[in-house]
Amino acid sequence: MSYDLAVLRGQLGERLHYFEEIGSTNEEALRLGQSGAIDGSVIVAERQLAGRGRRGASWFCGEGKGLAFSMLLRPQFERALWPRLSLVAGLAVAKAIEAAGLFPEVKWPNDVLIGGRKVCGILMEAEKDFAVVGIGFNVGQADLPQELREVATSLETEGAGELARETYLLGVEAAFVNYARLIATDFPYLVEMLRERCALEGKKIEFLVGQDRREGFCQGIGDGGELLVRNGGKVERYFAADQIRPLL
Repeated sequence: MSYDLAVLRGQLGERLHYFEEIGSTNEEALRLGQSGAIDGSVIVAERQLAGRGRRGASWFCGEGKGLAFSMLLRPQFERALWPRLSLVAGLAVAKAIEAAGLFPEVKWPNDVLIGGRKVCGILMEAEKDFAVVGIGFNVGQADLPQELREVATSLETEGAGELARETYLLGVEAAFVNYARLIATDFPYLVEMLRERCALEGKKIEFLVGQDRREGFCQGIGDGGELLVRNGGKVERYFAADQIRPLL
């Protein structure tokens, strides 16, 4: 089913940039940012042909069933805090999904999981004076490719109630705006929310730091939003890591 553009335009106004087909909403958001587009611009596509995730991974998005959009941000707080936008995005998606009667978890930094399987991926990219947060999640994709079914899921597969894609999109956008306001003023509140949803706490995990593969036991989320990992008798703090996964 197509987006209800009247609903989206009614809420987003001139901030909405809608495309029937696009290579990547993040690429378009980066282009718009360089052209002076306003803070809070939202780029939405019915079909995304070259969506991507962290470290160049692709993102599957079935036509009319997935949700792919990017937000253009011009933060007014210090740049050192910008990485927190990525954490906030995961929380915003989780909050929006709650409206469907589900309680998702967040796998640090921002993968959103239901029942241990990924329902949403988030990619943040930053330029000199703006940032872009791209969000892709599976709404009605009960027909996920076989090779993805062990690691990915959709709201439909998980028995979510019937909500239109624009409802999820606007829910994410509204929650994100509210949470982003707290990044510089009440980050401890956001950290507590992250801790409540942490999918990795207490589990043995492996992950990449650069090209170095490491492992340890996740001790949760630190006060600065970092990942805490116990290795032997020492708890190490990671503000950046990739390919994080629990070990059996």
